[in-house]
Amino acid sequence: MIQSIDRAMLIIGAMSESDKDKWLVAELAEKTGLPISTVYRLLQSLEMHDLVAQIEHTKQYELGYKWVELGLKKYEKLDIRHVARPILEKLARDVEETVYLNAPNDEVSIIVDRIDSPRNVRIIDSIGERIPMHIGAANKTMLAYAPPQTTEALLKRLIPEEDGRTEFQQQLRSIKRKGFAISRGEKTEGTLAVGAPVFDFEGRVLGAISIEALEMQTTDDQLDRFIEKVTEASEEISTAMGQSN
Repeated sequence: MIQSIDRAMLIIGAMSESDKDKWLVAELAEKTGLPISTVYRLLQSLEMHDLVAQIEHTKQYELGYKWVELGLKKYEKLDIRHVARPILEKLARDVEETVYLNAPNDEVSIIVDRIDSPRNVRIIDSIGERIPMHIGAANKTMLAYAPPQTTEALLKRLIPEEDGRTEFQQQLRSIKRKGFAISRGEKTEGTLAVGAPVFDFEGRVLGAISIEALEMQTTDDQLDRFIEKVTEASEEISTAMGQSN
């Protein structure tokens, strides 16, 4: 039984890892090194469970839609806080500063998780706190990668002055090119924050993570390190949430 599962997954692996999306039995046998009779028998079993489908007029096989169903069910059960937590904990240890996970909610973002700095002096914003979307590094990265029509409508409400809105949109374009944002004293005077976005499997923005520190205690070298670490962590969370590179 275990051997049959191993061989079935060998076939599925061959079908999914190649640019080729339609296969004859003989081609799969050659690709996997399995006997044609074994491949044919396993394909019949996989077809019964909608894991593969046969194209009637060509007799070729392709992956079935069951994989999409299973993938979506798995995705729906992913909780970004659960996925991000160990990555945020490591980030906080690496940079020795407080780190945050924010999720967008129309005109504001909400702090949904926080890992405190191990330092005696640290900056603490409360979990559940609501922050206007045009304020702070984390929020700006989310806006930079949001659909343009969404961003435009939101900014008209948050920044009524057209000149201010134009300047802000220029900031967002720069942030999108770089992949991260830096803010200085926008929410709390004397602080500095570095943020990067987190994406789902369709490339949509799920949230953003950020490092917050006292600006006067942050050297240029430390700032460079914050940028490196926060972008690494955001990419790791995005990958865990299903984003493909």
